[in-house]
Amino acid sequence: MMKSRTLALSLLVFASLPAIAADKVDYKSMAKQQAGNYAAEKLNLPTAAPAGAKVYFPTLKDGDTVSSPVTVVFGLAAMGIAPAGTQVEGTGHHHLLIDGPTIDYTMPLPMTDQIKHFGKGQTETTLTLTPGKHTLQLVFGDWKHQPFNPSIQSDKITITVK
Repeated sequence: MMKSRTLALSLLVFASLPAIAADKVDYKSMAKQQAGNYAAEKLNLPTAAPAGAKVYFPTLKDGDTVSSPVTVVFGLAAMGIAPAGTQVEGTGHHHLLIDGPTIDYTMPLPMTDQIKHFGKGQTETTLTLTPGKHTLQLVFGDWKHQPFNPSIQSDKITITVK
């Protein structure tokens, strides 16, 4: 009886060897991807922008007069949305620039009052803005909050808040 259990266990182990080998290939690929991600993050390597990708404001246009709070919808073409930190080819997430902050397109975008991050994959927001003129611009960022190369950004629009 002991020999049959040992034999059965041995057969089970040998039968699972190809699956173990396949898992090692997956781990090897995952390790390569993680190493590449680490290098891209530490060296601030930009992600290439897909051809035809663009962001825009589908519900606001330059010169609009609005009331606060303002609902700002983010338009996107030729790409998909993924949360920050998730590297999936052809995806990214939105950043909204308010009142023209200076940004370095070779670095991840900082999070400030003028640079709003939408790293959970949000496609709209509501802003409370003071009365007067304000500029808005969208910049689409990769998994590490860095603008794509070339940059995927909307035209800057000026709105007036009543």
